[in-house]
Amino acid sequence: MNQKGRRSITQCPRLEDVPELLQHIQSWLPVEEATRTSVLSKSWLRAWSTIPTLRFCVLKEQENRKHMKLLDMERTLIRYHRENIQIEKFELLIDIENQESASVTEKWIQSVATKSCLKEISLDIRLFGASLRLPDEILSGQNLTKIRISSSSVKSKVFGLRVIRVPPKMENHFVSMKTTNHPKCLSLRELHLSSVIISEVVLHDILSSCRLLENIELLHCSQGLKAIKVENLPWLYKLHIATFDGNSTALEVNHVPNLRFFSCSVDLLPWSKRPLKNVHLISLGSNVTELTLCGILFRNKASLDKIINSGLHFLESLTLDLTCWTSRSFRFTCASMKRFSLLVSPLVDVVHVIAPKLHCFSLTCRIMPRLFFPDSTLKQIRFWLRLAITDLDASFFLKMRKALKLASECEVYIKMSLKNHEVQPFEIDIDDLRSRLPFLPAINVKKMFFIATEDECQWERSPFFDAFFEICHPKDVYALPDSQQLKHNNHFCRLMLKEVLDKSEIKETIKAYWPSYLKHVQMKRVDHEKRETLTDSHKSFLDGPGPLPVKFILYWH
Repeated sequence: MNQKGRRSITQCPRLEDVPELLQHIQSWLPVEEATRTSVLSKSWLRAWSTIPTLRFCVLKEQENRKHMKLLDMERTLIRYHRENIQIEKFELLIDIENQESASVTEKWIQSVATKSCLKEISLDIRLFGASLRLPDEILSGQNLTKIRISSSSVKSKVFGLRVIRVPPKMENHFVSMKTTNHPKCLSLRELHLSSVIISEVVLHDILSSCRLLENIELLHCSQGLKAIKVENLPWLYKLHIATFDGNSTALEVNHVPNLRFFSCSVDLLPWSKRPLKNVHLISLGSNVTELTLCGILFRNKASLDKIINSGLHFLESLTLDLTCWTSRSFRFTCASMKRFSLLVSPLVDVVHVIAPKLHCFSLTCRIMPRLFFPDSTLKQIRFWLRLAITDLDASFFLKMRKALKLASECEVYIKMSLKNHEVQPFEIDIDDLRSRLPFLPAINVKKMFFIATEDECQWERSPFFDAFFEICHPKDVYALPDSQQLKHNNHFCRLMLKEVLDKSEIKETIKAYWPSYLKHVQMKRVDHEKRETLTDSHKSFLDGPGPLPVKFILYWH
């Protein structure tokens, strides 16, 4: 090789000569793997020891390693401050079990927050035996562009088809932000707070001072707030607010011309006996493309039109909660909408949607309404049905069959509340239902999820599935164990084992009974890829297949 060639090779920069590139690679690796890179060479070790991105994970479950991780975290922060090493991004996931560890954590957060070079801070705090107050310096970073703080002291409970979170005031431990300092983080672009108790003064100061905000997420942080005002933010494109009820906190949204995504969810607590009311002054710009309004108490078209009007020319995705709707019908028109999710009250008999571009529709209800979608080319419908067995009749199945005809593909999620012992068992005249059905059983139900909440004495023969399989022949059925059974009894498993395996006897007594249309049935655990043909050997499943659902693959004639 000539001298010119050698000179060009020696002058070419090596990977080790660019520490920023090494640190960029390390920042994308899991912490343990990134640590291993330090043994590759001195350059990798130097890059790792001065990386501006710090991630720490100190969990209660890792009791044998927790003390070492705490020491490692403390030594690292001390070294960074002593050697004046930059910290641009700080992430912390920690379990706090007592007030002493909470105080130490507060000091760590304070020491990082004082760094003028800090750009992003992310705190995921799980409280078990203490409360934590965020230091005043949390909003002092002049170069800070992203704040994400989440507390998991709030527990979740499931009511029906909705997940309701218990408010922070009902917990003994919480994370709070009550700094008296005026925010200096004027470069802030993203603010994400989840289950953090924040004072109204601090929140107002942040939203009024940080004019460059683009993304705001306030999830269950409204405890004690009279109002949340989001105003005069010209760059804001995403706003997500979730509160526990609409009685105490008013929401005002004005002068957000570039808003694209807006979500407001109000969880109405089932045990709340206060009168239902909302005080919301929401004025959206014309550029909104995704809109979610849940728990806002729309009672009629006039109250809905205050927020949704003809000015939303670019709206593509809409989620509406109409649990307090008092009219017998719901009619909605939108020329640009492509995805629509609707939760309706039992009072709604008719849903009429004029949306020619609509291709995905999701309906959550307890009583099936009549659906009209003129000029729509629906590709998919999802039904989320919470049904009481005593409220069902032939009209439900007739409406359901017509609804299944609206799309090329359907999914059905059913949570069944079965009868108690004082009520007459559910019965239906199958011959009468067949004579009234306008179409053959639908074959476009690709997935069905089924769970029952109680036991029922008739599941060796299910009148509900007798009728349900008259209107559709689903492909995949995910049968979940009964939610209130200690043995995880699974009604659908019992139905398949009894009806399908004995279908030869059924053929002799009932002509064209639904098991006669089944070629064969396969089953598998959802966490297992192996399929098995349903045989007598699976009768052990009657004692319960465990807490996981069982998938049945049904093959029909």
